[in-house]
Amino acid sequence: MWKKLLFVLVVFGLIMPRLSAGQDAKTVLAGVAKTMGDVKSLQYTGSGSIFAFGQSPAPGAPWPRYNAKSFTRTINYDTVSMRDDIIRTQGDQSPRSAVFVIGEQRQLLMVSGTHAWNQVGEAFNPALAAVDDRLHQLWITPHGVIKAAMAHNATAQARTEGGKKLTAISFVVPGKLKVNALVNEGNLVEKVESWVTNPVVGDVLTETTYTDYKAFDGVQFPTKITQKQGGFPSLELTVSDAKPNAPVDIKVPDNVSQATVQVKTEKPAEGVWYLIGGTHHSVLIEMKDHLVVIEGPQNDARATAVIAEVKKLVPNKPIKYVVNSHHHFDHAGGLGPFVAEGATIITHDVNKAFFEQSLAAPRTVNPDKLAQSGKKATVEGIKDKRVLSDDTRTVELYHIQGNPHHDGLIMAYLPKEKLLVEADAYTPAPLNTPPPAQPNPFSVNLYDNIERLKLAVDKILPLHGRIVPLDELRKAIGKTS
Repeated sequence: MWKKLLFVLVVFGLIMPRLSAGQDAKTVLAGVAKTMGDVKSLQYTGSGSIFAFGQSPAPGAPWPRYNAKSFTRTINYDTVSMRDDIIRTQGDQSPRSAVFVIGEQRQLLMVSGTHAWNQVGEAFNPALAAVDDRLHQLWITPHGVIKAAMAHNATAQARTEGGKKLTAISFVVPGKLKVNALVNEGNLVEKVESWVTNPVVGDVLTETTYTDYKAFDGVQFPTKITQKQGGFPSLELTVSDAKPNAPVDIKVPDNVSQATVQVKTEKPAEGVWYLIGGTHHSVLIEMKDHLVVIEGPQNDARATAVIAEVKKLVPNKPIKYVVNSHHHFDHAGGLGPFVAEGATIITHDVNKAFFEQSLAAPRTVNPDKLAQSGKKATVEGIKDKRVLSDDTRTVELYHIQGNPHHDGLIMAYLPKEKLLVEADAYTPAPLNTPPPAQPNPFSVNLYDNIERLKLAVDKILPLHGRIVPLDELRKAIGKTS
């Protein structure tokens, strides 16, 4: 009898902290909100380093670093909107980075509700694929994570980390993200662990730490912010100023509010279509009894639209291959829907093992088309060259050797049509733009590879920008003769 009673008491003692912690989450959140200060809007400014997530020069390498000469983030929590105003310069002396920055570059990146856009000069460019990531960053800010926890039935649980007693506030935003916010004994948010489903690597962890809090107009805000995504640094920021409840009015431009995922087409040759997106393009090549698509970019929505257009253009042939130019997440984010369609991925050997692992990773936070299909990716690698040919045409795939942008960057060449398809090595500038004072090393390398391989190119079909004759590349790198 006594043994049974003792057993019941021990079990009850083990589960009691969890029950009381869960019931006490509202009290914990109220205490944190009171200590940190309630804000409807917030602007903070700092400097440090920013990193290009998903843009490493090879799978498994750290994200490229840029200097953030200035970084200003402005948030309106009531309207769920945010503006990042960043002045960046090339961080690493080596040009091995996602974008080679010459001098200073200003980035204006916005999100409001279900709309995201970038501002370049007076132009507002829709950024449909960036909505989820920017909202993720908004809600994992110190004040944002507490507001999100209050709105999503958070639970609280005691936790010890590094010898410190913390309270883990946990919640899920269905179909979007999973979060643990770690609060210290001073009722300040010290760390946020958040998970989203990335279209390339599946469920990915973001770890954001907030330290050295300081009072700004009665509101506590950290002066040191560091972040890791997928295990590598993605942000290192020293905050110099914060303005709670500053006036913030981020309006969605009309062209952004009306933007949808669309595919426009051009036909540079018989049986070849240039599938144009807002920022990222693909190329469809018709073979005798199947189709080859060059690039599955961005995400499910973009790839699904491309696949629908492919079926409309050539309804009676299957997509046998999707050729991936390189593993960068904006160029590989749409591979999943192609795998779900039964297509085989062709990529450089550098990327093969990475895709086999990443496309098989769990996708539980927001199951995508690949997870829903239950299919396993088939990935074929190439080293220097591979030829796809039949009675209809020949497609030659080449490694762009020595390109600083990526170790496994490949391009496609159609010898009969004299067309070259490439991504990121060269992006044509808008019409009537003078050549840059300093040639982009990515583009110089591309031209060197064209010369090395003795490719007779009439036109380039870049996967960013517009179709141009080879002469535009020559002018962009200062080749005048």
